[in-house]
Amino acid sequence: MMQESLRLWRAENLKERHSIGGKLWILMPVLTFLLAYGISQQNGVSSAYNWWYTTMLPGMTALAACLHGEKDKKLSERAALCLPAAPKKLWDAKVAVCMKTVVLANVLGGGLNLILGNYLIPRFWISQSLELGVFETIQAAAVMTVTVLWQVPFCLLLYYRWGILPALIVNMVMNIAGVVMAPGPFWILNPWAAPSRLMTGVIGVLPNGLLAIPGSVTYTPGIEGSGAILPGVVVTALWLVLCWAVSRIWYVRKGAQAV
Repeated sequence: MMQESLRLWRAENLKERHSIGGKLWILMPVLTFLLAYGISQQNGVSSAYNWWYTTMLPGMTALAACLHGEKDKKLSERAALCLPAAPKKLWDAKVAVCMKTVVLANVLGGGLNLILGNYLIPRFWISQSLELGVFETIQAAAVMTVTVLWQVPFCLLLYYRWGILPALIVNMVMNIAGVVMAPGPFWILNPWAAPSRLMTGVIGVLPNGLLAIPGSVTYTPGIEGSGAILPGVVVTALWLVLCWAVSRIWYVRKGAQAV
């Protein structure tokens, strides 16, 4: 079973070679850093993180899922579903490959921000208002990854049901709603709010990009604490299980009708 899953993983990975979708994990973080450091200058580190988890990361996640799903959907999934493998394992391989993009993007982003913000930019250009150490960088990458992974099966399902534009619009509109809800007491009801709320406790920056200190707009006492991290991780993990299970069931039923 493990060998079969590995073969499917490799097959799905091959679809990403020489494609825009396969390069998103590099292109999107680099674009974010160019914009953040170019526009915000001494606030480059905080802006790079803030713009990433509030906008660019969910956008990249939805786009990665849609671009990957498009490769098989053009053939009505017949090429994939004719393979000697269970449809549920095919779906798992698709989800896992898209998740790889999210993981790699966050690892690359965290590493670049650590090097640029702590060493290169202050030394050769301008000092930064926020500096994060290795531990905070690892924690930030882990939190952003765990709280966003559930969007992969969700966006894949949306794409297969309604296409790329509705999938992108739905995910980004809900993400905007999540950013707005993040500072409030009911953020946990919206899983899109989790990255913004949890990252406030990790890097001390509010969802609106301001430092999490008294006097900042949308600041509330205790929002900069780490108390929201565990509940946020648990809730988004449950959403991942739910979205993965529902989307897999749908794909299996769809596959039975398609071939």
